[in-house]
Amino acid sequence: MRAHMGNRVGLGIVGLVMAIAGVGVLAARADHLGVRIIDLSFFVRNAWARPPAAAAAILIALLVTRWLAVALGWGRCGSRTGSGTAMLGVAMKGIEGIGRIQVRLVRDKRMRVLVSLLPRADVHEVIGRLDGQAISRVRGAVDREEIPTLVRLHVRRR
Repeated sequence: MRAHMGNRVGLGIVGLVMAIAGVGVLAARADHLGVRIIDLSFFVRNAWARPPAAAAAILIALLVTRWLAVALGWGRCGSRTGSGTAMLGVAMKGIEGIGRIQVRLVRDKRMRVLVSLLPRADVHEVIGRLDGQAISRVRGAVDREEIPTLVRLHVRRR
């Protein structure tokens, strides 16, 4: 599952739970106008329940904050470059079994190249093409001829 799909599913589940809880609270409030909806007397009577409840609230807050930071893209290094990805696609043209390619510039200091291969791909041909011409052509496409480049090859099992 891709990250954006996971975020969408997670947001959908959280939104659905919150909507159901809101409808339940409104229905309970309509039936009992004089009664409190949330009764916290359990925590007043039982002192042992306060620390676990506080720990659970803090844990949920940390998880939601991390989720938001990842969804916004914080912590990712660099930015994708479409011209570099297009040039890599042109340079790798004709090789069977290439699943996905991506080129990312990291703060104008280095370049990251990701090539995902299907199991039927000829890895030796891909490496030869990357060493021979593809990386130098991608560097030219992004106007950074001397930038250090990290190439990651990922061979899928299925």
